Amino acid sequence: MYSRIYSRCVEKCTSNCCDQILNTPLKSVIIANGDFVFNDRIRKQIESADRIVCADGGANNLVDIDITPDLILGDLDSILPDTLQHFKDVEVIKESDENGTDSIKIINYELSQGVDELILLGATGKRIDHTLANLSLLTRYTDLIKINIIDNNSEILFIKDSISFESQIGRKLSLMVIGGNSSLTTKGLKWELNEETLLFSPFGISNEVAFSPVTIEVEGNGVFLFKLFEMSDGTPIIE
Repeated sequence: MYSRIYSRCVEKCTSNCCDQILNTPLKSVIIANGDFVFNDRIRKQIESADRIVCADGGANNLVDIDITPDLILGDLDSILPDTLQHFKDVEVIKESDENGTDSIKIINYELSQGVDELILLGATGKRIDHTLANLSLLTRYTDLIKINIIDNNSEILFIKDSISFESQIGRKLSLMVIGGNSSLTTKGLKWELNEETLLFSPFGISNEVAFSPVTIEVEGNGVFLFKLFEMSDGTPIIE
């Protein structure tokens, strides 16, 4: 598990580095089989990860960008034969249990390895049912581990109670409930909510940050927060 961490230690750090790193939170990046745009933002996420793992066909996304994962796991029905050959030296675990998606299988595996943070890449786009299924993973695991989704348009989190974060003034964000309803109170947004009941509707789409920090308080089933990589005037956000 720690080969990537020790490699960094040998390259960059002093003899005390390994103990320090092994006592810090471990971040795992999971590559799924959805839309995958390899830009600077995604590259930084991958480079900062302690582990890079692929959910089955997610490995197809890495072949052309010269990144080798630590693990490929799934029922292996969507990974291409050429991809398996390309990553012939990578550990592959075939898990054919039909009671869970490949994303669920690999998240459970990473939890068993003791990671502290999960970033899902390639988890949106293509099939809408797969996108919704991957969004549901945030609700399923948010009590167990820090987990979010990053795609080409946004960072996606699930909020169950409250959150406060710094943000650029004018940044777009959206709030959406999928299933049930939640009462929201916000501070720092252009269109504030004061104990407003949010249903599965477009009501919370395309709000803007008016001042920072932004605070969102939630009562009920929870809400998805989409931090868009775009300002209110359409200017892209570079992070």
